[in-house]
Amino acid sequence: MARARGESPSQGMLHTVEQTRRALREPKRFYETTVLPRLRTMLAHGTTTLETKSGYALTKEGEFALLDLIDAHRGDDDVPRLVATFLGAHALPAEFDSTDEYVGYLIRECLPHVREHGAVYADAFCEPGFFSAEQAARYLGAAREQGLRLRLHCDEMAYAGAARAGVALRVDALDHCNCIEPGELASIAASGAVVVACPATIEFLGLTRRAPVRAMLEHGGTVALASDFNPGTSPCFNLQTVAYYGRTFFALSAAEALYAVTRAAASSLRSDAGLLRAGGRADLVALRVEDAREFGWQFGGNLAKLVVKSGVRSG
Repeated sequence: MARARGESPSQGMLHTVEQTRRALREPKRFYETTVLPRLRTMLAHGTTTLETKSGYALTKEGEFALLDLIDAHRGDDDVPRLVATFLGAHALPAEFDSTDEYVGYLIRECLPHVREHGAVYADAFCEPGFFSAEQAARYLGAAREQGLRLRLHCDEMAYAGAARAGVALRVDALDHCNCIEPGELASIAASGAVVVACPATIEFLGLTRRAPVRAMLEHGGTVALASDFNPGTSPCFNLQTVAYYGRTFFALSAAEALYAVTRAAASSLRSDAGLLRAGGRADLVALRVEDAREFGWQFGGNLAKLVVKSGVRSG
């Protein structure tokens, strides 16, 4: 609430961790009162598939409980289709003295079991002050050995060499990428990793560095747009607003923005969602616009007239 009062948050991510651990004492109530209303709001605005991360408990028991909640509701009709990511390497919890020690704990105690709790992906927050490129590579390499797919929080607010590490690891997606270097674009494009730009986060935090989306596209790379919804840096449920910011910040056309929130986003999850085809999943969002070129032009409301997920009308 500090940001809502116009104040700088004094506790940050670890405060959210504390609140999440407390909420997980009653996981059913936590889901019904906090998580479910947010998921329903996302679906009502047109998000039919959602990558959903753990990473706010930072203990084995808490992370497994978060993954269990995702797994229990991943196919529910009234929420988006959920794809679970284990973001154990999100921050250093108070119980550990060093990130190296904590990475070792994640590798020994958590990674061998997260698939049993529904995790599809592993992710790491590779950023100065959090996890180094070397630590992220160690953690994600161990995750791959456990059969997990990989993605990487990449150079969001400062350069950490994350993109280079991600390319070497052959990750499916590099999230954020605001501070990557021009010389890295060709290798990212050639690797097949999808750059997932998060313009609502840029707007909310007032960041001056932005992912080089146009240059990435010119190198033949794939760029998705995502909400990055989280309590501290992007309280945005609305993918339509994300498309607006994508057009505003990155000068995307309506067609490019539409592709970025549909097929490109699905590609970042190696999913066959995000396109209409015979035999497909029948996910469809009809918007109240007169011309396709209006996509990403209006923002701040909900233009979704109809949302269909797996052939079932929502709402």
